[in-house]
Amino acid sequence: MNTPLEDQVHDALHRRVDPIQHAPLTVTDVRHRARRIQRRRAAVAGGAVAAVLAIAIPVGLSATGTNQRSDVPPATQSPSPTPSPSPAPEVTSGTIEVDPESAEVVEQTPVPLLDVDGPTLITPDGTLDLPAAYDTLTPYLDGWAGVARYDEPDKSGAFIEFLGEDLRVDDGGVPTGGLVESPDGARIAWSEYDGTRWRVMVADPAGGTEPVETTFAPTAEEEPVIPVGFVSDDAVAVRAMYNIGDPKTFVASGGQPVEVPGLLQADTASSTLGVVAGITEFRPDATCSGVVDAAAGGGRPAWTTCDHRLGPFSATGTYVVGTLPEAESGSRDITVLDATTGEEVLTFEAALPRRTVGGFWTQMTWVGDEALVVRLASGEDYVMMRLGLDGSVQRIGIESAGVSGLKVAMPS
Repeated sequence: MNTPLEDQVHDALHRRVDPIQHAPLTVTDVRHRARRIQRRRAAVAGGAVAAVLAIAIPVGLSATGTNQRSDVPPATQSPSPTPSPSPAPEVTSGTIEVDPESAEVVEQTPVPLLDVDGPTLITPDGTLDLPAAYDTLTPYLDGWAGVARYDEPDKSGAFIEFLGEDLRVDDGGVPTGGLVESPDGARIAWSEYDGTRWRVMVADPAGGTEPVETTFAPTAEEEPVIPVGFVSDDAVAVRAMYNIGDPKTFVASGGQPVEVPGLLQADTASSTLGVVAGITEFRPDATCSGVVDAAAGGGRPAWTTCDHRLGPFSATGTYVVGTLPEAESGSRDITVLDATTGEEVLTFEAALPRRTVGGFWTQMTWVGDEALVVRLASGEDYVMMRLGLDGSVQRIGIESAGVSGLKVAMPS
């Protein structure tokens, strides 16, 4: 049973996080916009392109606060971290204590972050002011694609929006179940509701090819299709019809969706391994998770665990994150598992004061195979941490504009 203090802090956490966590935009609209961008790019070929590129080169300033601004890379250049070079960094074992107070402080972020109260996008090369707060944001065409969350009488929930290079919304949002990106940044995928049915779009952020559409059977907006991750270069796993109490797993790669059995709820995926991971069983004393082969059509999981809820896979599919199965206010620890066997590699344990509610939030991202960037809550305070598989613990010392703090811009 929760104490009154825990209940108060729990409510406060949700009030802080909920704000960050309807003109239809059709597939034709997206395609027309891509063609407009391609024509615009062709019109400025040659010397004009060279001049624009010269102006767009980042000045290389580190993002040390919300008052500092600099150019960021062209929007078609993904800000996602690249896999770590060979040889692979040394990996430690055992349990590593994560104490923000004693951790080394670094003034730069290895991955793009969102400042919720700014709202701003903070990258390793500079900071951009945003027109609204976004749950996720990634480069797309000559601008950005993001998920904005609204809580207004005539507009409530998550909406996909497309921003131009001037950071103005070019295309009005439609309801979405989320936005995901492939580990190499070569593809993004999102879902959208057209008033009758859900669709999943897989797109080339550079605009080299038109988006590929997968159409689902007619259903209600309240029964969303939620992308969870890529299972190949061009196919994405999704969780469908979650709100009716019978979620199903599908792979979307154009045409009709293909169901993947074996999971009660899909949570994450790996394009390198071609697998989907999620909940396999609800027990009276535990919630169990496992990994199924998407290419083989699912079925019996390759391995399962009842000690961890599975999170993002590393870029090469070597590791997968495990958090506590029941962690409503954050997981007290993060365990890195071998993605092919489920064996524990090492654990990061949050050092929280007594009677303090908090822990690691599940929205996190990998830096190649060498580190995780995670948001750590301690009571009503939030910090961003870089946790290296070599046992290093660093606090990202970038100040936020308000009490809501920072979060990763594009979770793995």
